[in-house]
Amino acid sequence: MKLIIHQDRQITETEITIRCARMDSRLEQLAGHIRQFGLSLTGYQEDKEFQLPLEKIFFMDSADGRTYLYLEKEVYYCRETLASLEARLSRTSFTRISKSCLVNTSFLQSVRPLYNHRLEATLQNGEKLVITRNYIEPLKEKLKGANV
Repeated sequence: MKLIIHQDRQITETEITIRCARMDSRLEQLAGHIRQFGLSLTGYQEDKEFQLPLEKIFFMDSADGRTYLYLEKEVYYCRETLASLEARLSRTSFTRISKSCLVNTSFLQSVRPLYNHRLEATLQNGEKLVITRNYIEPLKEKLKGANV
């Protein structure tokens, strides 16, 4: 793979072009990472508003009627539903792993089997999440790069 970066002060918007003989899963994953770069979500802590870069969010979950965004060490709440976030982030590295959780696959460290056809995901910050059986195949597809 060859990487060329051309700087020009007259360019007003950065443009990234991928040229390849065939799009494979690695290039699909790369494109997904590029798509989410620069995107952010609005998170709240004690009624203060923060713009959270997508690439810093480890996972999102819903509990008690509220959606939470988890960074490496901080937690924020979000006013969007998990379903709307899932639809908005479908072409990024986020994927649903249970009825109440979306994970950023960029932060997956390992996955191990549990009982009842479920899996346990360990994230780079040590957090452990359960992947329910209905979401195992979509996760595998996302990791292959098919849906990024």
